[in-house]
Amino acid sequence: MASSRGNPDPGDIFRSIAVLGIIVLALYGLGQFFTSTPDQVTASVDWKPAAESAQRSADYTVLAPDELPDGWHATSARYDPTTGRWKLGILDGDEEYLGIDQSTDSVKAVLKRLADGSEPAGSAKVGDRVWSVNTGPDDRITYVNDDGGITSAVTGTVEQDELEAYIDSLR
Repeated sequence: MASSRGNPDPGDIFRSIAVLGIIVLALYGLGQFFTSTPDQVTASVDWKPAAESAQRSADYTVLAPDELPDGWHATSARYDPTTGRWKLGILDGDEEYLGIDQSTDSVKAVLKRLADGSEPAGSAKVGDRVWSVNTGPDDRITYVNDDGGITSAVTGTVEQDELEAYIDSLR
């Protein structure tokens, strides 16, 4: 018996849905074929000109590495001459964050800005400086040093030994 236009047969409904499903899956597959995921998820910036500018302009010794290890890349680098703040953000080869932040702000203000909610975890001598160590939140470790009113903070989500090696590379 033929179905009327107003009352489709359940089999017709199922076949129509199946055809539409196949079309949607084919379009999805085609989209996946032409879509690529970049090897590096975040964009890199050329941090050296910003570091050189900061070193010329700042009233303090700007800390920056000479070079970044293979696989590491800078994601942000800027010096703000109006506030005197230097900031360099880096991702290591595992896409874990490390950053240096220097300013004339107090240690308390810097910790609030970079590691709000962190807890003191002692101190560590790295290179020729003694740094206060704070941990948390979100597995973040922050080293802070106040050198004559210039607060330097190095923070990251990397392991503590990697963070200390990075601090030791800063010149």
